[in-house]
Formats: sequence, C-alpha cells, structure tokens
Amino acid sequence: MEGQQRYQLTATHIEHSQAQQKEQHDDKLPPVTNEFKIGNKVLLHRTKAEKQWSGKFENKWDGLFFIHEVLSNRSYKLRLDNKILAKVVHRDCLKHYHSRNNPEPLIPQIGIHSPLVNSEDIP
Repeated sequence: MEGQQRYQLTATHIEHSQAQQKEQHDDKLPPVTNEFKIGNKVLLHRTKAEKQWSGKFENKWDGLFFIHEVLSNRSYKLRLDNKILAKVVHRDCLKHYHSRNNPEPLIPQIGIHSPLVNSEDIP
C-alpha cells in the first residue's frame, strides 16, 4: 500500500469510529423533556454559590426570568424586566418556575374548640 492509500484508509476508520462513539454517547443521554418555550418562566441556577462555603444556606436559584430566545444545543437567552441578558444559558442551569396559588403559610387556627387545646386547661 502506498502512503496516500494508508492515509485514506486510516481517515475512513477514524470517521467510522467517531460516528460509533457519538451514537453510543447519544444513546446514554436521557431523553429531552420539559424543553422551554419562549415566554416560559424559569429560575437560573447560581453555580458560584454552590461552590462557596460562605453561601451554604443562601438560595441557589435566581429569578424570575423569562425565555426570550431558543437557541441550538439546549441553550437559551433570558429576559428580566424587558432587559435581555447578554449571556447564553444552557438547559441544565434552568428549571421551570411554579407560582404559588396561596403564598400564605398554612397555620392551624388554635381556638377553644380545637383538638390541640384541652378544654379543661381553659380558666
């Protein structure tokens, strides 16, 4: 075999191996679910806060952001108060925002007839 033929054969084998590796890698990826659409409300993960001990008890999510633009490779541009953020954010750093219907905490009302109060203890 000549040098050029060896080169071509090697290049063909490499391309075939790379295609197989990509297919195997893609098969291991979880299916894409909960993709975001333009206008969806999302929270942005604060990756820096996760790596700092000083912020151990701080909230790890920022937001309320809106999806402004859907880009390729699971990337998004976000909007906050009609300002578009310059940085592009990957899907792994976002989660859906779920608003609460009743933001008030549910605290049981303790009254005279409550099962938590013993009526014999009332003066």
